[in-house]
Amino acid sequence: MNSLTRRSFFRLSLTVPAAAAVLGSLASCGGSKPAVAQGGCADPGAMSSSETSLRKANHYVEQAADAAKTCAGCTFFTPATDGSGCGSCQIYTGGPANAKGHCDSWAAKSAG
Repeated sequence: MNSLTRRSFFRLSLTVPAAAAVLGSLASCGGSKPAVAQGGCADPGAMSSSETSLRKANHYVEQAADAAKTCAGCTFFTPATDGSGCGSCQIYTGGPANAKGHCDSWAAKSAG
């Protein structure tokens, strides 16, 4: 009969979680990053967790529900010069934003 010693128990208790962590990270390596939505500008897979959290907290969407409140009409938005419909947003520290998008920090551009 093979008995479990204290030493082998501790060795096993350290090995199993480490193996699970390695296997979990290897499994995620083969997966693809989330794709940018059709016509989207911001790639969630390329953003840091803080950038993603900030967008979630502000309820950023690539397509505004109200056409009168799109990023293109927001004071924080700067359109890209390449005509892509993308741009950058000061709220997202200059990160990408869709001209057709919207977030809770939207503020109308001044008419000046």
